[in-house]
Amino acid sequence: MWTSEHKPVVGVFGFSGCAGDQLRLVHMEDELVTLFTTAEIKFFHMAQSHQEVDHVDIALVEGSINTKKQLEELKEIREKSTFLVALGTCACFGGIQYLNEKDKAFEERFKHVYGSNIKKEDFTVGEAIPPQPLCNFVKVDAMVPGCPIEKDNLLPIYTKLIKGIKPQKYPAPVCVECKLEGNDCLLLHGIPCIGPVVSAGCGAICPSHNLPCVGCWGPYEAANYKSMLDKLEEIGVDKETALRKLKLFGGSKAEEELEKVIK
Repeated sequence: MWTSEHKPVVGVFGFSGCAGDQLRLVHMEDELVTLFTTAEIKFFHMAQSHQEVDHVDIALVEGSINTKKQLEELKEIREKSTFLVALGTCACFGGIQYLNEKDKAFEERFKHVYGSNIKKEDFTVGEAIPPQPLCNFVKVDAMVPGCPIEKDNLLPIYTKLIKGIKPQKYPAPVCVECKLEGNDCLLLHGIPCIGPVVSAGCGAICPSHNLPCVGCWGPYEAANYKSMLDKLEEIGVDKETALRKLKLFGGSKAEEELEKVIK
């Protein structure tokens, strides 16, 4: 447990992503003073000009890992931190850039984007590798999914961490929040919502506005992908489209589970 004499040291780090999760931290104007007074912020590139990092008690890490240099930096952060938190869907599950990684066609896509004259090892930011979530390389103590994250989900986790308590995962799909909001099920109206296999936490924002859940909070831990595929097929969604919807934000977990179902 930390004391008033020794505040927890926090570092905010970013890898491959849009930096929207770090920006969300900066935009938490009402809570920002509390965040900065309950902890000592040693590294936050977006919000500080002076950066230093030796050891951090809490590392908030955004983005997926896309280069060997990033991988080295991630491992260094892990070694220097007590708690490492994956911040946002890219860090938690790989994000959109992870889509189709399992098809092993990374080399082809790389050439399609950068041309055949550019080699992966020629990148000034480090040799490119297939994008992957943080947990594929290091131990992750907590996840805050979202694209971008919501402060209502980050703050309870942050509060536990500064007290030295490891937070638990959110144990429900989006459907639970839909029921709490009093929403009618969109699937019953033939709208391809994938809320049953997506982790809750967003407050069912999209379904509450009659828009189908696209899965930006990542996969629900106990997701039944076979039933989800069957339901999407039942309402007229072809298999290829259904798989793409489920993989969009699902990352490695969705890929692995869908592979089992398809086989």
